[in-house]
This record gives sequence, structure tokens and C-alpha cells, in this order.
Amino acid sequence: MYAPYHLAAGALTEKGMKTRVPTAGIALLSAALLDNLLLRNSIIEPIQHLHSPWPPGTPAILQIVPYPGDLLSTFVLAGLVVLTPALAYLMRHYWWGMLWALSPDIVDWIILRPTIGRSPIHDLFDQLSMPWGLAVEVTFIAVIVVALIWRRRVKV
Repeated sequence: MYAPYHLAAGALTEKGMKTRVPTAGIALLSAALLDNLLLRNSIIEPIQHLHSPWPPGTPAILQIVPYPGDLLSTFVLAGLVVLTPALAYLMRHYWWGMLWALSPDIVDWIILRPTIGRSPIHDLFDQLSMPWGLAVEVTFIAVIVVALIWRRRVKV
């Protein structure tokens, strides 16, 4: 659902790191960071009514998307769905970083949730979200920025 943010973070990571292994690691960490920043800190959540449950008996495959609570929620979701393939196409040169940044969502929402009805990776993100979680996220971001700056200095 927040794929455009993950794709942008993955592409940016690959652009900065340029090597496969560090790109994969940092892009994978960015998924947890973005999910916690976007969901827990209410940047997007209020407009999408993520806590509106689907009616009992609804197939798990439909529960991948938020329950359409109102017109604005549906419009934002449709915009994100259209933006995802457009961004993936425009940034296709950075496919490695985008793939790793999106991999937790692919595994959870496309493979596990429709089959078992749960999303264990995002459940783990929820468990790791704590009162001082923002400090942990800012630390991750600082480590990424320092790594990128250090890499630039080594090349010059």
C-alpha cells in the first residue's frame, strides 16, 4: 500500500551505495523504518482508516487493502496503486534497491496474508515499535547518512 515510498527509498539507497550487499541491507531496513514512520507517527494513517475492519467472513485476499471507509480514503488508495507501477517504471534502473525495500511487503501482503491470514513480518514491526522507537529510527537514519557520507569521502 505504501509501495511508492518503499520504491523511492530503495532507489535512493541504491543510488547512494552503488554496491549490491550494502544496498540490500539498508533498503531492507528502510522498509521497517518507513512502515513505522508512516503508520505509527500518523503521517498517512488518518486519511486511510486502516483500523476499519472488514466484515467477518471477508476473504483474506481482500483484506490486503484498507476497508473503504470513505471517498477520500478510496481516492488516496487508488492514487497509491497508480503511482506504484509508474514509479517502478521510471526508476527501473534502481531495481535492486527497490526490490529489497519492497520485499517485506511482498512477502507479507502478497504471499503470507492471502494464504495464512496473518502478516508475521509486520507483526514483528509492531512488536518492535515502542515508546522510544522514534529514537531507534532516527539512529538508523543517522547510520545510513554517515555510511553514505563516508562512502563519498573514500571515493574522492
